[in-house]
Amino acid sequence: MKKRLFASLCLGGFFSFLYLHLHWNTFSLSQVILPERGLTYLTEEAMRYGTIFVPSLYAHPNKSRIYLKHAHKVYNLGDGIEVQMDLYDMNGDPKMTGGDFLRVWMENPETAASISGRVTDLNNGSYTALLKAVWLGNATIKAFIAARREEIVLDYMIFEKHDFIWPIFAEFRANNLKDATKCSANQENSLKTNEWCNFTNENNGSSYFCRKSKIKQLTCDTWSHTYSNNRIDAPLNTTERNILDLSVADSKLDVLKTSVKVSVRRASNDMERLAPTIPCNRLPSVITWQRKSPNGFFLHDRWHSLLCTDTLPRTTDAYGRCLKGKTLWLHGDSTSNQFKDALHSMFHFPSHWDEHVPTTDADVTHNFSVSWRAHELPFYHGGRHYNRSTNLGQDIMMDRLPNTTKDIVVLYLYVHFTLIHPDVFSRHVQRLVPSVKNLLARAPNVTVAVRGPHAFFRRKRGMLSYWGLLYTEIWHEAFASLQHQIVYLDFWDMTMAKAHRDFHPGKDTVEEMVHNMMSLLCFRK
Repeated sequence: MKKRLFASLCLGGFFSFLYLHLHWNTFSLSQVILPERGLTYLTEEAMRYGTIFVPSLYAHPNKSRIYLKHAHKVYNLGDGIEVQMDLYDMNGDPKMTGGDFLRVWMENPETAASISGRVTDLNNGSYTALLKAVWLGNATIKAFIAARREEIVLDYMIFEKHDFIWPIFAEFRANNLKDATKCSANQENSLKTNEWCNFTNENNGSSYFCRKSKIKQLTCDTWSHTYSNNRIDAPLNTTERNILDLSVADSKLDVLKTSVKVSVRRASNDMERLAPTIPCNRLPSVITWQRKSPNGFFLHDRWHSLLCTDTLPRTTDAYGRCLKGKTLWLHGDSTSNQFKDALHSMFHFPSHWDEHVPTTDADVTHNFSVSWRAHELPFYHGGRHYNRSTNLGQDIMMDRLPNTTKDIVVLYLYVHFTLIHPDVFSRHVQRLVPSVKNLLARAPNVTVAVRGPHAFFRRKRGMLSYWGLLYTEIWHEAFASLQHQIVYLDFWDMTMAKAHRDFHPGKDTVEEMVHNMMSLLCFRK
């Protein structure tokens, strides 16, 4: 029977939808006190059996509404602002159950300002969100149906039955013969082991199985390449396929038609400084794991942390001094390669990027290098066939580092795992922990960070950033004993405040993510 990770994460041993609840504390401008993110769960039974797919009952953005919980529309700088969203279906009838994933944010396009709100699911069709007034002037609060309950439930149903939403293939080659078979992180039928190739050892110790080829000459040891079809091939009925089409529709269509307008004023002359005075590179690493929310906001398209003061200049000289003599390890997927691209754009050192081919590029002038490599399977390479050696577990990378290393290692697993069962993600995260402990014990000058999930809204069928909420919990539980030694890079609020349709954040947002990373990691030791 498949091992269940959820019991260890859930209240009363149950898992289902993951929602962020929070306790809003008194706001102090001399020392910002931010709310901690909490959790509420429905039962796993509700995930499996509690939804009937009736299109007319889906949450409808034009019928639903957002409004202030309190009548006044003028707030002082630093005040909390509470709004409520009531969801209605296509018929105009109120929704009676929770489970929809809502994004709420406040913005002022004139000053390129935005901040995310933390949403509480009341489990009755209504939701509340709390925001902070952190800039002066006008602001508009909006809500967006990022994923409907039906989408999330259908994803989970596919996970339970097929493990993967999209298929991944192993290609076998020998003596001018070629064949391909489907793969899985779990062996579908343990009673028919002779039908499967066990590639766990070849996948750096992470479980991975592919069906044997029907061509007798193509034995398991002739596995040579891997590729994927980036589409769903699970048998679905018309209604189910229409549900999955919701995730690729124009995101503007799911912004609630109503919005809330407020204005923010200065209450006294000492209300200008919102961030604590502690420099980000001196912020205790354990604080970065505490999930205070919001942890920052955009103003004039720059990210302003509410946890620490950014003292790192945005210059090649400052970044170069930080990275001198080091390798910055940015292994993961294409969204970690975006970090590498941002550094290429800043330093102008040669890039040898070739899609998912591993690469380490050096900046000779500033004496540092940046390494990228695709994480272990399951990894969706698309139609291009990659040699099976392309993928490497991040634990293997850490185990190979010498005791004298001064490198910066950023651990990251995310986007590709949103298409597989969360149990698989948990297993891969847990495999990292022993290697991190060993590396920290033997290499005192290494810097290690975990990059958490980011939010995105709409992309391809079945790919939902909703699962990033659960992945955050998995990271925090797995690394609970190491939080005083490694930094957690929390980009959820940043990408909730400035969302992108694609799972690839926009170039300007990536630059802010990179600088936030550098401000926390540079000159820390």
